[in-house]
Amino acid sequence: MARRTPRTPTTDGRGRRLRDPQTAARGEGTDAGGKGERVADRVGTRPAAAERAKRIRAERAEQRDKLLPAQRGRGDSGGADEARPGARARRAAPAAAARPPARRNDLRFKIRRRIALAVLVLAVLAALGGGFWAALVYTGIAEVEQVEVTGALVVPREQIVDAAAVETGVPLATVDTRAIAQRVAQLPGIGSVQVSRGWPHTVAIEVTERSAVALARTPEGITLVDAAGVAYQQAPEVLPALPMLGFGAVGPDDPATRAALAVLAALPADLRAQVRTVDVDSPAVEPTVRLGLGERQVRFGTPDRAADKVAVLVALLTQDGTVFDVSSPDLPTVTR
Repeated sequence: MARRTPRTPTTDGRGRRLRDPQTAARGEGTDAGGKGERVADRVGTRPAAAERAKRIRAERAEQRDKLLPAQRGRGDSGGADEARPGARARRAAPAAAARPPARRNDLRFKIRRRIALAVLVLAVLAALGGGFWAALVYTGIAEVEQVEVTGALVVPREQIVDAAAVETGVPLATVDTRAIAQRVAQLPGIGSVQVSRGWPHTVAIEVTERSAVALARTPEGITLVDAAGVAYQQAPEVLPALPMLGFGAVGPDDPATRAALAVLAALPADLRAQVRTVDVDSPAVEPTVRLGLGERQVRFGTPDRAADKVAVLVALLTQDGTVFDVSSPDLPTVTR
């Protein structure tokens, strides 16, 4: 029998296909060389890859060390915080900045709520006030029925009521109290007026009458003069026991009137009752006052140091004399 030539295996033990022996023979050097180069490359690159991986791990570890403790894992934060004194403060700062200001928001909410509540209350009060005002004006439950006058002693009440001219039957809320006061104040004997509403049906008028402190001769006759220098009313036929001002232009803005009334106001009541006349010299320059006490005369001077002059005058009047000069209270004189 002829000997059979042994077949060349085409696969290896793992089932991978082998190259053709002839082709492998032809390219054995090249393949072997190329395969050898590839194997050598693999063997040569393994240390470089390991070194590169080690370097990458080192860089990552360095970057992780640079991160804030709050960004690290929970496992390694405790030791880093203890190692670094400022770590806890740096960790708390971003956390505090990230948290919303709860207290500030609560305060703003409370302020806004209070403002809204105040606006609501005002609106309710305005609505109630408007309704109440409408009820007073249009329902007739508070109409003027009477006029009440207080403080009138000399001026007749009827004269005050006529001057007030208050209309009855109208809503009390619509009464013009200022206009009523202005009309009543035009009366000669009235010094001041206050008008108010006495709910539900009364207009109250309170007057303060003028009080005469002197008399003055005017073109209308002898007139009463009050403490403000107003010649407000003609004196009655029987003149009251008041001093007569012996100068012409009597008025609140007259320097002579102001000086004479200032001296009279400084005198005690018993001494003022003895004064019959008051004259003023040099009113345009420096008013000097002279008081006539019947047969005796007092040179009072200016109203300056009135209290000192009055004290000296009271003592001097206990002596005999006709002229008592206290214009200089430090050097008074008596002429007999």
